[in-house]
Order: sequence, then structure tokens, then C-alpha cells
Amino acid sequence: MNRLRATFASVTTCSLVLLGVGCEVADDARSAEIASVLTRADEPLLRTRPRLAASKYRAMAASRFGFFRGSFPLFVHDAEGDAALAPSAFDPRSFPFSVGDAHPENVGTLLAGDGTLAIEPNDFDAADRWPWLWEVRRLATGMAVAASESNAGDEAARAVADDARRAIARGVALGYAEVLLAKAAPARLEEGDQGPHFSDLFERGREDADDRSELAELTVVREGARFLTRGPVDEDDPENVYVDVDPLVIDAMPATLTAWRRSLLEPVGESFATIKDLARELGSGVASRPRARFIVLVEGPSTAIDDDVILEVKEIADSGASGFVPPGVATDGTPAARAVRGARLAWSRPDAEPLWGHATLLGLPVQIRAEREAHKTLRVERMVGALGTPEALADLADRLGALLGRVHRGSEAEWPGTTQAIATAIGSSEAAFADEQAELAVRWSNRVADDHRVFVALLEARGPLLGFAPDSADALDAEERALFGEGDAR
Repeated sequence: MNRLRATFASVTTCSLVLLGVGCEVADDARSAEIASVLTRADEPLLRTRPRLAASKYRAMAASRFGFFRGSFPLFVHDAEGDAALAPSAFDPRSFPFSVGDAHPENVGTLLAGDGTLAIEPNDFDAADRWPWLWEVRRLATGMAVAASESNAGDEAARAVADDARRAIARGVALGYAEVLLAKAAPARLEEGDQGPHFSDLFERGREDADDRSELAELTVVREGARFLTRGPVDEDDPENVYVDVDPLVIDAMPATLTAWRRSLLEPVGESFATIKDLARELGSGVASRPRARFIVLVEGPSTAIDDDVILEVKEIADSGASGFVPPGVATDGTPAARAVRGARLAWSRPDAEPLWGHATLLGLPVQIRAEREAHKTLRVERMVGALGTPEALADLADRLGALLGRVHRGSEAEWPGTTQAIATAIGSSEAAFADEQAELAVRWSNRVADDHRVFVALLEARGPLLGFAPDSADALDAEERALFGEGDAR
């Protein structure tokens, strides 16, 4: 068996080629803690797909927010045990079923079956029953980190946004508290005046929904037939590519799609299991970058090529909640079924994305959803100009806090008393609650900045896997290579 190499050598002066600066990192407790928490969380990936795991770590090193996105296990570790961050005057012991990793880039537009767009959570890899306060703090800290990373190319504007981190993070807590203390959940966030960030998502999403832009961008037509493209699919990320698929996956995919159709809330025709082309996607996401991900072009409702449908088939792993919540609270069942259940509880309507379902692929739990250009996601890189002002970021923070509050209220149907327990914890001290979370978010965002610098230095000193050394005992069998083979991973 392969083992973690526990002999973390002393880290001296290093040249951070990626960031273009020099640094000096001591072999202190925090350095070892970061490496230990991340490599333990990623151990299955480091053992079986080291090049893909290295791709994840590169994405985390590339930006502070990328590090924040990819280091959810470190956040949970600190939330549970760090005396400087964990104490609160507000009881965290209520466990709504929610997204888990509640950061700003896990929210965007979804296209419902009736053609309407709405703002919803759109990533449920870590969905489970989590302490409500951890999620508020994760979201508030995410907005503080986003403010510090906003306004790329305009250092003056970035400094202004960075100075406003406390007020921005406070907006998350206030928006959340308002919803939890209300008598009813807020309405579905549909197209209209939804503030600068959500309105931007709607404008771009509606245009692409009407044009079916994913067909133009991700497929080609040859001799009257449509195929998925191969090679780079994201001009901003050269590692995001479509490559050919192992024959074992090609043979297994029809049964996967048949099972997926049975998992949907409303039935779709058998044509949706008629595969026209299939590709492996590499280099998508940050935390999920090493996960198996396949793109499937299917027939759609008719034989016309203009209504073909693209599906994403994505490996879903355990949420990680079982190690951090009381026994019996974390959700049973397959990881993919858990993720889909979480989505339907979190959304303003269970069919917010009607093709969102689950199945297995060669025994691997997978979530399957529509791949549409209409599904726009909040991105820190777009927080520039009018979208990067403190006012725009504070407006977004308030709306995201309210959205998280609505998500938590969604657990009431299955766990009566959840909403009241959280409302009682907040009590009549909305201002005190907001102040506590704002102060915490600023401190935590400062820690993220420090941890990111340490992480980059650790990669430089210990190598692309933070010192983890896979060996021949971890070699994949034929089916595993078909699913996890590292293809063109760089």
C-alpha cells in the first residue's frame, strides 16, 4: 500500500515561478497542517490519478479564490477545531440539507422545463446536512475573498473593494437573517430587476438559451450529422479539453442513460438515451477537476440535429460531512443520489433543471445534467468595472445571503423545526449576528490569503502533489483506466 510521506522537509527560500515572486516559508505547524489536511482529503485522487490531482493543485495555486474553492476540506477542518475562528454567540447545532460548499461561484442561472431562467445553486458535490452557521461563514468569507480578488487589472479599484470586505460580508449575514426570520421563503429569482450581478447573468443566459449556443460552441456538423468537438473548449483555460473516450465507457453509457432517465422527476423520451457522440472532459472546475467527467451528445426530442441535447456525466464522491456532523445526521445513499436530492431541496422548484438526475457508470456514482450555455455561473473574474464596485458586491452579498436562507428553509418539509431552530439561534440580534459573521469573514479571508501563499510555496518546495508519492500498488485496472485514465492531463 502507498503511504503518505510524513517527512515534510524544511522549506527554505523558494522561487514562486507561478506568481513571479520570491518567498520564504517556515516548516511551521500551519504549513504541515495545510499539506496534511489537503492530501488526506485527496488521497484517493493522489493515489489513482496523480496528474489530474496535480492539475487541481495548479488551479488552486493560480489565484486566491481558486485556492478557496479547492480547499473546502481545510475550511471545514478549521471550522470544527480552530479556536480563533470557531466560537460564536449563535448556536450552530441545526443541520439543514444544503450545498455544503456555499461559495459565490456555486450559484448561477438554470433553465427550467418551461423555458424560464432562475438563479439557483448549481453545484452539489458537497451537498449534505451541514451546520447552518458554517455555510453562512463559508459564503461570507467567499464574498470577502472575492472582493480582494475583484477588479483584475485595476489595482485602485481592487483596493477600494478590499477595504469594503467587512461591509460586503456583513451583507451576506443580513440577507440570510432576514429570510430566516421571515414567515415565508422568498419567491423564485426569475428574470427582472435582480441587481447588477444577477441581471448580468440573466442577460447573457437568456441570449444563449434562445440561440442554443452550446451546440455552436461545443459541436460541429459534418455531412448532416452533429458531433462533439475535440480539443480545447475554453479559451481562458488551455487545460479544459474534450478528448476521445475509452471503448469500455462507450459500451457502458447506454445503460447509464437508461438509469438516469428513471431518476428524473418527469419522464423524457427514449431518444434522450440515443447517443450521437461521447467525449471525456478534462480540466473543468477546481475541486472537482480530477473527477471523471464525460460529455454526451444525445438525440433530444426529435431526429432533427437542431434540437440535439448535450449532457454532462460527472463523478460524485462522498460529501465529507460524516466526519464533522453528529452520528446519524449525514445522509445515507449513493453520493450522486445525495447530490440530486440536495439540489431538489435547495431549488425554488424541484424541476429547476429538469434533466438533473443520477445513475452509475461502471459502478461509479454519477450525476447527470444538461450542459447548456444558458447556465451561467457567477465568476470572480467578471467582478470588474460596474460589477466590481463595493456597492455592486454588497448588493450581490445580500442577495446570496438571502438565497442561502431560502435554501436552508427548504429543509423544513423533511426536518420540521429547522427554520425555527435557526431563527431562535439568531434571535432578535440581527445586527450582532451580522457583526460577528463580518468580523469572522475578514479574519478568515486574511487566513485564506496567508494559506494561499503557503500552499504555493509548498508546491514549489515539495512538488506538484505536496510531497505525496504514489507507487505501483495503486495501478488502475482496465475499468478504472477507462474512467480515470489521465488522458491529456498536463
